[in-house]
Amino acid sequence: MELKFTVVTVVFNGAAVIGKTMRSVLTQTVSPYEYLIFDGGSTDGTWETVTAMAEEFAAAGIAFHAVREKDTGIYNAMNKGIRVAEGDFISFLNAGDWYEPDALANIAAFYAEAPFDLTYGGLHYIQSDGSVRDKMSRLDRFPVSSRNWNHPSMFLRREIYQKYYFNEEFRAYADFDLYLKLRKDGTRIRVIDKVITNFVADGVSTATGLKKVLARAGEKYRAYRHNGYSPVYWAEAYGWELLKACYMKLHSGQ
Repeated sequence: MELKFTVVTVVFNGAAVIGKTMRSVLTQTVSPYEYLIFDGGSTDGTWETVTAMAEEFAAAGIAFHAVREKDTGIYNAMNKGIRVAEGDFISFLNAGDWYEPDALANIAAFYAEAPFDLTYGGLHYIQSDGSVRDKMSRLDRFPVSSRNWNHPSMFLRREIYQKYYFNEEFRAYADFDLYLKLRKDGTRIRVIDKVITNFVADGVSTATGLKKVLARAGEKYRAYRHNGYSPVYWAEAYGWELLKACYMKLHSGQ
């Protein structure tokens, strides 16, 4: 079976980085079936870069669809992508991040070995001081944690995404909320031991201000409880977010 991949990028005022993200999709050794971009109304030249590259995707035989309209947040924009996707698997590549050249080829070969409904792999985790570390994945048994799960390298069957979508009540952890739900539902998961994506550590999920860290930890704990996990996961939610914030602060140069 030849897999059809839908790659979705959401962006807002990402003119400085969107070209690199798009080119990493365009130059994959195995091309995606389609590439969808949702621009939340950028005013910095992002849209001009997006539309200027449309012909390159057409020449490569990749279906290309770009939309410029306001959204109510990142997960609202992502849900728009899920709604119209047509590939077998959907992945999300945020503006500023980029795939390894053989990312899709590796996922396709991994599926050929043994089918799955969900896979995720490793990241080159690029910190604000420019240093890079590999953040590899594994399937946690207990505790079920975000520490060894990487949404930027995750591929999920389209029909599963279209069954659940992202819960837009969450600001930072709708993706983890969905992952927890899929774990509970017995989704077939295989973890690939390869780096798939280059992830730049910025944005809501890595802000280090105490108020934001505590808000993020509270949201993470809510995701656990929303999916029937024990109250003991309070320690996992708050402990990990505080440790992550300390680590990010150390590498921020502040």
